[in-house]
Amino acid sequence: MKNIKISRISKAISLFIVLSALAALAATTSNILYQKKGVSEFIFQDDPGGNGRTIEKLINDFDVRRHYIASTGDEELYLISSKKKITDFFDAEGVDGHITWEVRRGERFETKLWGKTEQATELNVHWAYPMMVTGLQGCCAELTGYRMYDLRDGKFLMSFNDFSYDGTTITQPYSLSIPNSNLSPRFIGVTSQDSKRDRDFAPPPAGKEAAALIMYANENLKQKVQVDMTVAPGYGISVMEVKLEADPAAPNSDKIELRDREATLWNIDGSNNPAEVQGVQLKIVLNAGEGDKTLIIPVKNDQLDLSKASLPIGVSINAQR
Repeated sequence: MKNIKISRISKAISLFIVLSALAALAATTSNILYQKKGVSEFIFQDDPGGNGRTIEKLINDFDVRRHYIASTGDEELYLISSKKKITDFFDAEGVDGHITWEVRRGERFETKLWGKTEQATELNVHWAYPMMVTGLQGCCAELTGYRMYDLRDGKFLMSFNDFSYDGTTITQPYSLSIPNSNLSPRFIGVTSQDSKRDRDFAPPPAGKEAAALIMYANENLKQKVQVDMTVAPGYGISVMEVKLEADPAAPNSDKIELRDREATLWNIDGSNNPAEVQGVQLKIVLNAGEGDKTLIIPVKNDQLDLSKASLPIGVSINAQR
């Protein structure tokens, strides 16, 4: 009889433990707002194409970003889930890859906004702006070709290269932000002939070669300007420096805060008028065997003011749009 009682008690305890576990699991599951899983993989192998050893990486990644809407004070949550397949050529220079990503929005990420697959080796999401950047790494002297997209609708804004060579993660080209304003940030990007991708130059004038593309965007790509220049025999074009700086000719430009790739336009603090966006200038130093040549283009009236550009001898600019 005693053994029967112990058996009943043991069964009751076991049932209680099982029910408690199920209840805990149900409670845990009910607390999950959104869930997605992915598998990562690493392969070190001899390349079938005869390129020596390669490293293959399959990486599933997830980024969550919180975006505040200045005009309403509301908050938007974004989830960027990505699957990266990257190939590193271990015994040679070069890397290749493809990335597939999906962007969702909502308190439970219930709304799928858009997705895309492209040849790329990195994907970086901006910490503050609703923007993301993909990059395709080059080989040897090629510069990584970056593309910037709007998180909200997948709109492609511009291509650009990074000329800082500081090893930081790239999430944007140069930006202009207006404090205490409903205006969106403005972006300026520069692409050179050394870019891994998007070298969509127009035919240059006779006697010159295409050197760089400059793009200016607000909510959309607004300007695309090509820089052409003369080149000494036996030389190529090198972009020596690209820099965003205050325009000394603009009113109150001394109030502008410049940090890394960002310019905060305190000179127009609180303005919601796009026509007042000004105060900085883009400086590009080029060399094609005839010495350094410095091109300066100011920003005025929310655009690159080509009429006020400082052009050295042998350098010309032409608006593609």
